[in-house]
Amino acid sequence: MLSTVQLPTHLEQHSDAETQKLLHTLVRQAVSQQAYANAIQLITCLITQEPKNPNNYNNRGLMYYHCQHWPQAMADYNRAIQLNSNKDKVYTNRAKCNLALGRWSAAISDYDSAITINPYNIKARIRQGVLFRALKMYNDAIVCFGLALFLGKLSAHIYGERGRTHQLNGHWNCAIGDYQRALELLDTSPNQLLEKQIQSWISEMLS
Repeated sequence: MLSTVQLPTHLEQHSDAETQKLLHTLVRQAVSQQAYANAIQLITCLITQEPKNPNNYNNRGLMYYHCQHWPQAMADYNRAIQLNSNKDKVYTNRAKCNLALGRWSAAISDYDSAITINPYNIKARIRQGVLFRALKMYNDAIVCFGLALFLGKLSAHIYGERGRTHQLNGHWNCAIGDYQRALELLDTSPNQLLEKQIQSWISEMLS
């Protein structure tokens, strides 16, 4: 059940542009407080103001996703894509929703669409690689991570994920090499959570 959002008094006295700006501000505040149900209601108000803006549907889809309301999130992502099919982030978001619903093939297809639209969408490449790995499609996962590395961003993360893929595929020497490279990169750009994850994978392999 969504709680009631208290909109500012005399909101109707503002111009449409002022109302939209105010609603965007309130949405950001709600998201920063993880008040996702309130954010949904605020974005619904924005959709009333801007019914053909795909960003509003994508953003509301994200809020539904955080609330684990998968069908509502999927409906909003589909609507966003109907309004503009050239936004890679919407496909990436819909892929995550498809994963939550257990629709592996649909998620892979969405990641493909995101990457086709924006070949530099590193997160889509990484997540698709992780999905391939979960499905034990190790060679496809390695290809994903290799292409992501070629683009030169989030390298420590990618080496770590590729190392895990080699490990699960039984290629321990390759795994160690990737883990070491990831840890070397983390020396200059620390990420404690990632380092802890990689160290746990190494310990699992050596135990």
